[in-house]
Amino acid sequence: SSSPHQRCSLGCAGRWQRKESAMAFVSFPVAAQAPRLVPGTEQQPALALYATSSRLSGSIQEGSFIASATLLVVAAVSALRSSRRRSRSATTMYGSLRLNGSCWYEYRFRAKPGAKYKYRTSTDRYTPEFGAWPNQEKGRLIKYGKLWEKGTVIIPEQFEDLYDDWFASGSSSVNGNAAQGALLLDCDGTLVETERDGHRVAFNKAFKEKGFDVEWDVDLYGELLTTGGGKERMTRYFQDYNKDAWTDEEPPSKSHPMIMELHELKTKLFMEIVKSGELPLREGIKELLAAASESGWRLAVCSTSNEASVRAVVETMLPEFADKMQIFAGDVVSAKKPDPAVYELACKKLGIAAMKCVVIEDTEIGAKAGSAAGMKVIVTKSIYSADEDFEAADLVVDSALDLDFEDDVAALLPMLQLT
Repeated sequence: SSSPHQRCSLGCAGRWQRKESAMAFVSFPVAAQAPRLVPGTEQQPALALYATSSRLSGSIQEGSFIASATLLVVAAVSALRSSRRRSRSATTMYGSLRLNGSCWYEYRFRAKPGAKYKYRTSTDRYTPEFGAWPNQEKGRLIKYGKLWEKGTVIIPEQFEDLYDDWFASGSSSVNGNAAQGALLLDCDGTLVETERDGHRVAFNKAFKEKGFDVEWDVDLYGELLTTGGGKERMTRYFQDYNKDAWTDEEPPSKSHPMIMELHELKTKLFMEIVKSGELPLREGIKELLAAASESGWRLAVCSTSNEASVRAVVETMLPEFADKMQIFAGDVVSAKKPDPAVYELACKKLGIAAMKCVVIEDTEIGAKAGSAAGMKVIVTKSIYSADEDFEAADLVVDSALDLDFEDDVAALLPMLQLT
């Protein structure tokens, strides 16, 4: 056994041996490192220690070589890509050099010349106004590919007349009250006072021809008008007012064959009354329709009555508007007023938002239907609806004669004011 002093000396010699071996590995290639004896207190431990150090140095050399090679490849690729970017010429998609210090411009989505409000997208914010080139805006400043100052827009001379005409024609439709919209009118009681002297008379004639001992007087018919639709009205009468008058074993319903026959006959008789000219238009209706048409408004009739009856009224009483007025009537929708279905359908077919539609009605259930559809509602009171509650309406008048199109109808639509 060795003394502590000897062990300490041997440890120091071993550490020096490892340090010298590592230095030799760094300084010379592996092939140049010939086996040699390293001085030490005991020869065998020194040789074993040197062999271990040599194996460790070889593994370190292999790992360092792979890492160095990887770094060299990455650096070469980065340098190549950087040189390609620097050598690429700063040109537009049309081949011309970029302006203002090679600031980039998005030409692909540029506005067409003279089209200020068309073809402009979020990527178009760096291009000049009015699609004109070169820049004519005084004080325009672009740096580092960013618009710092927009400057004062100058309309090119070739577009001055175009935009003068645009602003002149648009001032009345944008700043005024005549923005385009749709005027949707009920038929019975709104266009023509048909209920008392038209539909009621036709119903009574149909009852008589079919052998029913039934006659609706003026007051009773006024009560039945709270139900929308002729078939629904007859069903209500035979269920709630006169059950004994119903002769069939099956209970009355709007789809019952007898109700269907009565309604078909009543429609035929009503059309004869209309075509005879016995029913005059309500006051102010023709003037209101003319003003709306001149202002570019769409016109339509939305009624719960049979479509053939409504069409007969329009073609007979309003022939000058027959080709302009779309008709939504009868069973075109499953639910009748006060359900808003017929107005929602008209809005969809016309392609106009509900907020741009004004409804002209004469009854409470009609006003509720228009309001539920999100439209503005004007009520012109009729003979039967004078005492009804029109809380859902935006304006209530005695007749269309009291309406001014600009101030009372067009003014109900939301307007975009340019200042």
